[in-house]
Amino acid sequence: MTLKHAFLIMAHGDWGQLQLLLQQIDYPNHDIFIHIDQKQKKFPKTALELSTRFSKVHVFSKYKVFWGGYSQTMAEIYLFKKSREYGPYDYYHMMSGQDLLLVSSSKFDEFFAKNNGKEFVDFKNYQNEHDPEIKRRTKLYHLLQNYRRRFKCQFLNEIFILFERCLLALQIVLCVNRVKNLNWKIKLGSNWVSITDDLVENILKNEPKLRKIFKWTNCSDELLVQTVAFNCGFMSHMYHNFYGEDNMRLVDFSRGKNGSPYTFTIYDKDLLRKSNALIARKFSIKNSEIVDWIIKETK
Repeated sequence: MTLKHAFLIMAHGDWGQLQLLLQQIDYPNHDIFIHIDQKQKKFPKTALELSTRFSKVHVFSKYKVFWGGYSQTMAEIYLFKKSREYGPYDYYHMMSGQDLLLVSSSKFDEFFAKNNGKEFVDFKNYQNEHDPEIKRRTKLYHLLQNYRRRFKCQFLNEIFILFERCLLALQIVLCVNRVKNLNWKIKLGSNWVSITDDLVENILKNEPKLRKIFKWTNCSDELLVQTVAFNCGFMSHMYHNFYGEDNMRLVDFSRGKNGSPYTFTIYDKDLLRKSNALIARKFSIKNSEIVDWIIKETK
């Protein structure tokens, strides 16, 4: 059985690399939906739409996206909504414009056909059980979430970080809990997921509730899919990967900086070759050797 796949891509630059990703994904039963950060005033919309032979490419620029802000969650929900208008699809793959497939499109499709119906979602189980910061993300109002990495001048960013910490400390003293009556449990994981149409339908059906929960939540994009999956009866559908992350992604935060993942280079070739992941993040066209090698290996 041939499954239909929607690739949902969050992008904010590096258009040449993005085009390489589109060409790598290009396959008869694949369609591509891109959200480009509205802060990017100029981007090659037509060139992106014409990058593929088989896949239809749809380009949107609905929101100004800020790291850690609710704007990222809104953009992801928007991609789910727009892609489903053209679907439905069997699987929806949330990706970054700095991702690459680690397998050919045919092998990618074979894997999902073999595991059809499973949800590929990463849960940070230890943090969910033991990290009080997860609860504080939703209990407190993060009023300055769009300003912590907004400016090129780091001094301005640090001022807003200080202001936000003061506001959060005040809320803790006042015992603020804006979700005290919530009948759902909040769960944490990666926002890069591969999920079925049933789960996407539940996300969209609960959008008003999700907006109320996450509008003032810090890094709500890491809570969105996990919270819906946990509270809407999808936990028995989860895929469990004995060799790595359950979302079948390879991302290296241990070598990253400032909350961003490490950028792979040609020296990571063996690591990437031995990984059983399907998608890896992140890459830069500045390290063209590794990008070229992966494109060649996955043809």
